Amino acid sequence: MTTDNEPSIYDEVPGGVDLVRWFGRVPTFHDAEILSLHLQRKGPSVLRLYGWINTGEVGHGRYFVLDRHAVVTFTLNEVMDLQLDNFSIQNVIFGLVLRRAPNRPERRGYLTDPRPQDIEIELKPCYGLSGLIRARAVSIVFEPGKPTAQDSIGP
Repeated sequence: MTTDNEPSIYDEVPGGVDLVRWFGRVPTFHDAEILSLHLQRKGPSVLRLYGWINTGEVGHGRYFVLDRHAVVTFTLNEVMDLQLDNFSIQNVIFGLVLRRAPNRPERRGYLTDPRPQDIEIELKPCYGLSGLIRARAVSIVFEPGKPTAQDSIGP
């Protein structure tokens, strides 16, 4: 699957095509809420967030109508670099960008053996956690619907 005739990293990441199919397009994760981030020195790290699609329609109470709710889990294998800021009691992102990791000369002191196939997740700031995470590989799974009470979304 591609968007705007450009190849999508979601085509290459395990679970990415299914996620795009669920949302009907490459998700931006605008206003998505980070539910958890578990970092492991060895073994997979996990980023879980709650996202949806904004239909562009305005419903009762003059709120945007949201659809295709899902709890999305990004499993990151071999995290090799990260730069994170502003953790809070509620962590809402402006958006999430999934891409091949660009060359970042300023991060060389933190990286060992960067490779062109590395993947980067950028958490664009809105309120709370934001930053960059670079890993050797990423896979995606999702559960349609809203988070459970155990996920304890924002206030």
